[in-house]
Amino acid sequence: MTKTEPVNEVRYLMAHNFLTYLLEQGKISLKEFQIADGFAVEKYKPRLRII
Repeated sequence: MTKTEPVNEVRYLMAHNFLTYLLEQGKISLKEFQIADGFAVEKYKPRLRII
């Protein structure tokens, strides 16, 4: 595990939680959420994915 991997895990979780918040508030649609979460996965490459 490199030094940046734990940081990227936290960054991914922050991005995912923010997107979840926007989805719950009705500010984005489910399709937009899935696209944005896909971009976050590509950028941060988390090992511990949200199930």
